Amino acid sequence: MFSSRLLCINVVALCVAPSFSQWQSLNGGVNHPVRSFAQPADSSRVLVGGTFPFVYQDSLRANNIAWWDGENWSIEGLVNGNGDTSFSGNSSPVYSLAISGDTIFAGHLSGYWHGDQIMRNAAMLADGVWQPCGSPENQFWFLQENGRLFNGGRSDTLYGQYMPMVNEWLNGTWQPVSGSPFDNTGSIYDATYWKGDYYFVGSFLAEGARSAIRFNGVNEWTPLADGIGGAFTETVCGYGDSLYVGGFLLPGSNVQSKHVQLWDGETWLPFFPQVEYVGVVRDIQVHDGALYISGIYTWAGDTTWYGLLRYDGHQLCSIGGPMPSGDNTKMAFFQEDLYLGIGATFPSLEWEFIGRLPMGGLVPDTCITVTPTAINDPSSQRTILQVFPNPATDEISVALTNAMGNGSWWINDGLGRCVLQGRTTRAGTLTIMTEGLAQGTYTLKLMSNMASAQARFIRQ
Repeated sequence: MFSSRLLCINVVALCVAPSFSQWQSLNGGVNHPVRSFAQPADSSRVLVGGTFPFVYQDSLRANNIAWWDGENWSIEGLVNGNGDTSFSGNSSPVYSLAISGDTIFAGHLSGYWHGDQIMRNAAMLADGVWQPCGSPENQFWFLQENGRLFNGGRSDTLYGQYMPMVNEWLNGTWQPVSGSPFDNTGSIYDATYWKGDYYFVGSFLAEGARSAIRFNGVNEWTPLADGIGGAFTETVCGYGDSLYVGGFLLPGSNVQSKHVQLWDGETWLPFFPQVEYVGVVRDIQVHDGALYISGIYTWAGDTTWYGLLRYDGHQLCSIGGPMPSGDNTKMAFFQEDLYLGIGATFPSLEWEFIGRLPMGGLVPDTCITVTPTAINDPSSQRTILQVFPNPATDEISVALTNAMGNGSWWINDGLGRCVLQGRTTRAGTLTIMTEGLAQGTYTLKLMSNMASAQARFIRQ
């Protein structure tokens, strides 16, 4: 990604009618909000959690957790959910779900599960029986990344012992992670695995930085500069050469752009200036080569509220139509459809609290093409790199200074994968043949012992 202060951006807007009609009902949805999703390894169905006592189909009693297989709701094997069968149900949400093998993990905000206090805040379903999962004293989030299961939340006690985050689920028990820098004063809400490291975000102070930290997977924890300002960071996801974070980030110290910003591996940068988020960013995920963001935003010069943004490395697109209710939550991708927790007044799906947006043949509401041409980081030894022609077809050229005349170059695609590479041997004009590249946005990077530089270009 890039800093908005140092961009040349070509914007082309494409407007179509609002896509309310593209949303589909899940057989009437559920009767209270949805807060979480999880899928088994075979992706045969999706597990939905929230505060709903019932799913509407046949008034099926769900007790805050239910399966959806693409056509029907089911509570098969869920052993009565949270166990509360009172008329109004338990309004404490199931806000975190994970599935590992044959075990289902549920993080919830209740002091009881099936009437048992020892299953407060976290429970697991194994061998057909709900069981305690550490008996944490406070909020407990299940964070599943790269085949590993960590815990987040606010809890500092497990098994009656002081065990603040981050811990890992190993051999049927929670075990401390080596070097974990957290105490009992913060919260962790999300994690992601990106470029060989794990990243945790939330609302905390660790290693001198706020709300974001890197873990090498063994024992080293590293701050991301001074961290992130604002109240809290709720979601994190790596895409291409940047790490995207979202949450409740109001303008102030260490806030690069409202509610969402990014980390390029060296510094924090603002999001695209054509978009301004006006509400909490709830979820960021990558699906089928594109980045999806759930959170209410407007386009520059337009007051219409949208709730889903897609970025494919070339275009920013609003999908799913305007969302004037402003209360969409988490996303899931299942059977090539996007599932979203929605508010009670969501147009066309009122009081259903969940909707399905088919991805096949999806027509965006608005798209803009973003064409960054150069990046310069004044705090480092990077120099401005001009690529021409841009957009390009069969070749690109770049002028090399003496400092760049003996080094290496490589080109990454929109997913951060190296697609071309070579050496520079002298100052002057470097020409690179690009006829073998697919259409899209690419990043050219150069590095020598004396300097580094990078620029983005479009292959038409």
